[in-house]
Amino acid sequence: MDKTITRLKPHSQARYLLCSDLDRTLIPNGPQAESPGARERLRALVEHHAICVVYVTGRNRALVEQAVAQFDLPWPDAVIGDVGTRIWSTFDQRWTTWSQWDELIRRNWTEQVRERAGAHAESVGALQRQPEECQTAYKLSYFCPARALAETAARLKSAFAADALPAAIIASLDETTDQGLIDILPDKATKRGAIEMVMGAWGFAHWATVCAGDSGNDLPFLTSALQAVLVANATESVREQALSMAQAQGQIDNLYLARGGPGGMNGNYAAGVIEGFAHYVPEARDWLE
Repeated sequence: MDKTITRLKPHSQARYLLCSDLDRTLIPNGPQAESPGARERLRALVEHHAICVVYVTGRNRALVEQAVAQFDLPWPDAVIGDVGTRIWSTFDQRWTTWSQWDELIRRNWTEQVRERAGAHAESVGALQRQPEECQTAYKLSYFCPARALAETAARLKSAFAADALPAAIIASLDETTDQGLIDILPDKATKRGAIEMVMGAWGFAHWATVCAGDSGNDLPFLTSALQAVLVANATESVREQALSMAQAQGQIDNLYLARGGPGGMNGNYAAGVIEGFAHYVPEARDWLE
């Protein structure tokens, strides 16, 4: 039976927590070029130094396992999946659900709330429901034309507010297909909230935690009090949103924009994650030499 894990594995001496998105952040599946050897350098960094790794992704368990194998990524200590609605410990490749996260996000997320949220989404002509395997008890997922993404998200937000629905709307763009994506989640279930749950449970302070992302569904943590890195291959739209939101929330000093340079790397994907981590953890510059 699944049990909640709220501590690090006994032999771990982790000093830092690295939380990273996968697609177009660690995974080089965007149109920009990847720095040669960047993923190898990242794997060496986390394997030889005291860094705990958490993947923060819209992928489900099967797709995370597929990505780790296909792109030869470091095996994580935990996974925040399904756009923040699931947390698993993954020590020794054993997946263990964090039941206290489930309990927290479902408090106001009744079946009636989920149905009402879905009804509002179905009434918006621009939205097309994603395949059933993309839907979960805590996530409703839709395709949206890229040109209508911002307007559609705003309309849904207004409708949810008028209906007093405790639901969050996460809009993002898949730049490889120019496909807009909208996820409807319990209001407590964001990537940022899940990261903060892991930090608290495992005892990682703000100064010891670094988070990396590239897209709209990463904005909740990219523009928060968390130390965040926006990789260089992020779209100009996301870059502008991140800067504007971080500035408005007084968090501009917690947002690092990777631009390349260190070690000859270009700041894209894993290179940007490494660059941002070294910005917040200066001693990592020596580790990388």
